[in-house]
Amino acid sequence: MKYLIIGLGNVGRTLAEQLTDMGHDVIGVDTNEIRIDAVKDRISIAYILDASHIEGLSELPLDEVDTAIVAIGQSMEQSLRAVAALKELNIKRIYARAIDNIHRTILKAMNINCIFTPETYAARLFAAKFTENIAEDLI
Repeated sequence: MKYLIIGLGNVGRTLAEQLTDMGHDVIGVDTNEIRIDAVKDRISIAYILDASHIEGLSELPLDEVDTAIVAIGQSMEQSLRAVAALKELNIKRIYARAIDNIHRTILKAMNINCIFTPETYAARLFAAKFTENIAEDLI
């Protein structure tokens, strides 16, 4: 499969690298050149551009993308604008990271395929580990 990942911070970069390691093609997008440089040799292709504007996104090979993942974690506005641009460009499968409950509610109203909150998921995993009495293994 081919994935488009918008936002290559901690979550987006990890997703991009893991999906690549699993044999998938990954197109990465971020506005930060340092983030692009950190991942460009690990994924199929990386672009420095502002994905919150349809003009920039429309230059990407979107007809090849099976799933778009908006992993932006610092700006709700940038995330929502990127999701809206993807919808405008008729991307069928869109996953998006929710920063908080308000963001989640707006994303639900946008009718995207999947909304994820990695911090909540990670906290649940850690809680399960702690209840198994193996907290010392996490240090």
